Amino acid sequence: MESIPDTFKAVLVNKGKVYVEEVETQPLKEGEVRVRVEATPVNPSDRMVVEGVYGIKELLNPQPTGMGFEGAGVVVEVHESVGEDLIGKTVALSDNAHCPEYQGVWRQYITKPAQSVIPMPDGIEPSQVCAAYVNPLTTILMINQAKKFGHKALIHGAACSALGKMLVRYANKLGFPVIHVVRRQEQVDILKDIGAEHILDSSTETFDEDLKKLSSELNATAYFDPICGSFCTRVLTQMPAGSTAYVYGALSGEPVTLSPIDIIFYQKSVSYLYLSIWMKEATQEEIKESIGIVVEDLVKGGEIFGSKIHETYSLDNINEAIEAAVKDATKGKICINPQL
Repeated sequence: MESIPDTFKAVLVNKGKVYVEEVETQPLKEGEVRVRVEATPVNPSDRMVVEGVYGIKELLNPQPTGMGFEGAGVVVEVHESVGEDLIGKTVALSDNAHCPEYQGVWRQYITKPAQSVIPMPDGIEPSQVCAAYVNPLTTILMINQAKKFGHKALIHGAACSALGKMLVRYANKLGFPVIHVVRRQEQVDILKDIGAEHILDSSTETFDEDLKKLSSELNATAYFDPICGSFCTRVLTQMPAGSTAYVYGALSGEPVTLSPIDIIFYQKSVSYLYLSIWMKEATQEEIKESIGIVVEDLVKGGEIFGSKIHETYSLDNINEAIEAAVKDATKGKICINPQL
């Protein structure tokens, strides 16, 4: 085992201020491993944390608290109750802000229960699997949710995001129809290049009319919405009767409103899609199956679920990393390497 320092760097957030602080190394508890974090992405949900609009406030740890919901690294220490075969293994991991033991992955070292980390085959680098949880599993969950509730096709907003591109590739593999909604022409071209068939640009004058026609033709009655606010209302209004908007993000920071006519006479509704809830409610078999799909793809090169790393930052440049993730969202993932 490598020598573990008495203190290490970790990112904390307090009332909208993000900063780096030295924290004390805690001894491992029974069943735990210590991971040297080498890659962790900046996700839209991280910005929500900074802005104070993430999660159920009653369940979140009081600030200052850590940041970062997923990442990858190398196991460098295990509790004596854990087999030493994990030492030296590259693992993917996640951290749930609603759990009392939440630490945040934006740190040089993190302790996790051994059964919660996903060991990767030899030769896999942490940067290849640092985003193996949130976007890939949410992508799979979208398709599974649509099928579960009998939707024949779905609509996805902000379709040129990293998650949106995964959905293009995964839906194509399964042959599941998706209407991909983007905001400008250059994003249309990007999605066409990776195989998207049905793409609508919300900046065009005919968007509403085109959406109404296409959603009716495909019977697209599920809308997976990362934006929320008035845009969610706009899309749902054009969809067929019996449609549901599944909100999984709040990029607009606005609430959704829906007319009584749509609710009563067209049976339209707003629901949610939240990966953490699914992880709690799903069976171990369901979770293992989804994770297995992701890992199998990543091991083969990540054709579907691989994330392009646009830029990598150190912890000392964390605020620049957050800003870059907002500005360059369509160019690829902004990654943090805590060891830099």
